[in-house]
Amino acid sequence: MKGIVDRIEGEYVVLEVNGEMIDIERNLFPKGIKEGDIVELVDNEYVILGDETAMRKEAIENLFDDLKK
Repeated sequence: MKGIVDRIEGEYVVLEVNGEMIDIERNLFPKGIKEGDIVELVDNEYVILGDETAMRKEAIENLFDDLKK
């Protein structure tokens, strides 16, 4: 399962998965997890997909720049 970190609330990470929000215990995620990270469940733990996160961030920044023009 792949998702995007929407927010962190106390001991839970709220993931957006296929348009739905799911609360998952924070201890299943690596330290340093932050909003906007794309994660995937691997062997009962979530891993950050750094390349996908960076590409998503760049795409959002490009859209914002286009709006400013």
